[in-house]
Amino acid sequence: MRPNYYDGSRMSLRKKTGQSSFPFGEGWLSGPSQPARPRSKLMFVLKPSVPLSLAMHDAAKLHAANQNARDAYPAHLLHMTLLCMEGFDEPPEALIRKTRPVVDDIRARPLPVTLDSSGLFGGRRHLALYCSEGNPPVTRFSRMLSQTLTRHNLPNFRMADAMPHVTLIYGCGRIEALPVVRNYAWIAGEFMLVYSHYGETRHEEFGRWSFDPNAPPYPTPPEQLRLKI
Repeated sequence: MRPNYYDGSRMSLRKKTGQSSFPFGEGWLSGPSQPARPRSKLMFVLKPSVPLSLAMHDAAKLHAANQNARDAYPAHLLHMTLLCMEGFDEPPEALIRKTRPVVDDIRARPLPVTLDSSGLFGGRRHLALYCSEGNPPVTRFSRMLSQTLTRHNLPNFRMADAMPHVTLIYGCGRIEALPVVRNYAWIAGEFMLVYSHYGETRHEEFGRWSFDPNAPPYPTPPEQLRLKI
């Protein structure tokens, strides 16, 4: 992978006098109690091209207006989440530094992405585009990325909705599906590590890696054993 790092201006961990220090921030450790409010997320994502993002956004904006729903998500923030590392209150400097060289060693082919359907995700709260066939290459790369992070004891977990998707409208509630007249498709040539600031509609980028067309093919999941009846 060819790394291209973006050091955010707010990469700092605050320490209070007498407070215990953790290697990747307190959010990296899973404790019995969870914060009452949602936290910002550090996650790996794919992003569509600018023209495709604008096309998705325009379609969602028109659909939202006709449905009297919430505003469409900004075009430049549209993304497909590969996996989430953890939730934090501020960018975890130590974890980001440790993650980058691990991801540098990953070799993977560009990912063909197709979105041909729409539906409600996230407990039926958000309108999203997805592929009726599931985008298997994306799922395989997400699994590869997760296994690499796990081998290096780095936190990661799949999102609750495992089907790869691009959310167009958040918190829209009950809404009709968005008609997909023509598939939204692109070849993902890179993936990114971003920090999504909760409540700010803002992504802070901390890493970008190019896929390698000469990388080995993605492994094909073994077929289930067929028993003769």
